[in-house]
Amino acid sequence: MSTLATKRLSNAAALSDAELLLAIAEGELGPLGILFDRYHEPLRQFLLRAAPNVADVDDLVQETFLTATRAAASFDGRASALPFLMGIATQLLRRRKRTFARLRALYDAFCAAPTASRPSPEERVNQAQEEALLQAAIARLSDERRIVLVMVEYNGMSGPEVAQILGTPVGTVWRRLHEARAELRRTLQRGER
Repeated sequence: MSTLATKRLSNAAALSDAELLLAIAEGELGPLGILFDRYHEPLRQFLLRAAPNVADVDDLVQETFLTATRAAASFDGRASALPFLMGIATQLLRRRKRTFARLRALYDAFCAAPTASRPSPEERVNQAQEEALLQAAIARLSDERRIVLVMVEYNGMSGPEVAQILGTPVGTVWRRLHEARAELRRTLQRGER
């Protein structure tokens, strides 16, 4: 660790947000804890209002800070990193919404007719049951298949990105994704829990 890095870490609490993000961009992870301490609660409050599923909020907070480590070099030097973090969180929310919409469309394509724009109470109950079926079907997949499916469909990652993360050939990723989709389709067609 360089002398500058050591100096930064010893005085991290006194550093500005721009200095913390610069250190993170240079590969230091210690300042991430300071940034987290400063902004996790305001970010969490933002997500509680913005997220459609409150159960996901803590995961989104964690994912936001992890994503910030990769995006730290793009920070524009503002006095507060909170808008930067909120922007990341917003993008993650959008990605999750698109992913859920893709999963919902996949389910509808195999099991259900498209729903009306304003569902009745019975339709809402049916939707909740369908969502539970979908979640149960995903949970039944093998770990290898489920991880690849979630990374691609839920996190919007490309096959090469998943291959790099998992340390497997990209062809293996595509095979697992194909197998996961086929298994999910069969399970949903049978209506199994």
